[in-house]
Amino acid sequence: MSTPSHDPSERDPHQLSGTESLNPNEPGPTQNSGAGLSPEPQKPASPYSYQSAQPAGYAYPSAARMPEQARPPLPKEVNLAFWLIIAAGVLNFITTLMGSGTTGGPAGAAAIGVGIGIVVGILTTGVYVLLAVFIRKGHNWARITATVLAGISVLLMIMSWVTLAALQGNAEVQAQLGGESLQPSGFSIALNVLVVLLGVAGVVLCWLKPSNAYFKRQQITH
Repeated sequence: MSTPSHDPSERDPHQLSGTESLNPNEPGPTQNSGAGLSPEPQKPASPYSYQSAQPAGYAYPSAARMPEQARPPLPKEVNLAFWLIIAAGVLNFITTLMGSGTTGGPAGAAAIGVGIGIVVGILTTGVYVLLAVFIRKGHNWARITATVLAGISVLLMIMSWVTLAALQGNAEVQAQLGGESLQPSGFSIALNVLVVLLGVAGVVLCWLKPSNAYFKRQQITH
């Protein structure tokens, strides 16, 4: 008697394990259906995927809601220095026009002198106003620049007086001028001195103790 051969392809369907499919057309059990099997690993989230909305009541901080640093109060010394420098600039413009209007010679040369005086007066007065504005805002560079210019203006005024005195006492110069005096009028001298004194007074006020604290606080806030 021959013994039946055991072909693996002819296995009894009832003896198949639970993990094998009875019908090849039917899908087999998934990895998550079996007991004790590890769950399917999740794919990492794409950086381009949709982010969930923020919970209600959450808001990004905006510049409008950020607390602003309190601006230090303006000392009266700095405010007075501002107006003194402005006044010096206005008087400087007037003295420049007066000096250009006294130019002798033909009418054409006088007109050119007045035009040059107006341009120079506008530029120098603009420097006064610009420095005064930035000093009031607490910019230390404006205070230093005004101090340097005030020192230069004092030196130029003294040098001009010395030069005029030397020329006035020179006989050759007097002969060439035909006896005319180079000395400006007393009113013009007074205005020039007043311009210098106003500028120097404004600079001195900028270096007082309350002003120093104001400029230091402005440097920190900027």
